Amino acid sequence: MVRNLLLFCAGLLLSLPRVCAQELPLLACPSSKPGQQTGKYAGYAVRLSRSSNRGERCQALVTAPVSKTSQAKTVARDWALSINRLSGSDINGDGKPELIVQGYSGGAHCCYTYRIISLSGGLPLVREIHDQVPVLFVRRDDGSTEIRAGDGVFDYFLLPHADSVIPQIFLRLDGDKLVDVSGEHVAEYDKQIEKAHSELGAADLDKLRKSTYNQNMLYDQLPTVKKVLVIVLNYLYSGRDDQAWQALGEMWPPADVERVKKLILERRSRGLLSQVAQKSEAGS
Repeated sequence: MVRNLLLFCAGLLLSLPRVCAQELPLLACPSSKPGQQTGKYAGYAVRLSRSSNRGERCQALVTAPVSKTSQAKTVARDWALSINRLSGSDINGDGKPELIVQGYSGGAHCCYTYRIISLSGGLPLVREIHDQVPVLFVRRDDGSTEIRAGDGVFDYFLLPHADSVIPQIFLRLDGDKLVDVSGEHVAEYDKQIEKAHSELGAADLDKLRKSTYNQNMLYDQLPTVKKVLVIVLNYLYSGRDDQAWQALGEMWPPADVERVKKLILERRSRGLLSQVAQKSEAGS
């Protein structure tokens, strides 16, 4: 699973060449360098060090630039931690600097937690983002920050892990609220849709439509199923629901269309978009 997640992240980075430098962490734990990892962001001292807590190898501590006697506050603990390079800048449009602490839990129930912390009095938590795959924070040309991720909830959906279709989602943090801005990236979704269409043969689609894929995972049809899901999910995640369901109806076994539609909607409701609807955990 880890290998495929790394391949997914690498592919995402290759498709966003200007993002790579932004995404390399300034500080990381564990690290090949000896001792604690330290840095300063908007005047706040940040330290990553080993933790004695079982299952949480690393901890992130922040000290405010008030006086030498200021106490460090632990803002995150996880199996692995790093500090995003955009830390120290305004991430959520409130005019104040934030710190992005990236956590990875490891193990069978992995995944990634991103804590956005205000570099202001009390170091309040602005927002947490959870995903099964890595998340990218991208500085746009207008100076705002965009959050790009794959909706990892679709891992193993109707396909083995190695073939899973993980749709991209684009978010913006507005104060403590996550806002879905995927509709602003229709051209990027269309590239994936067009590629999948170009690789789909009429004979393969006809074979899938006449199959009983709902009863058996037919391995010779995995490539076709994957391309159909790429088309459907990219339409859906770019806000074009009608086109998504039309494509599903035209390409999927007719007797199984409604079942798969319900499964897609149920899966999506548990993914990143559910966090858009949730209130911030700030202050908890």
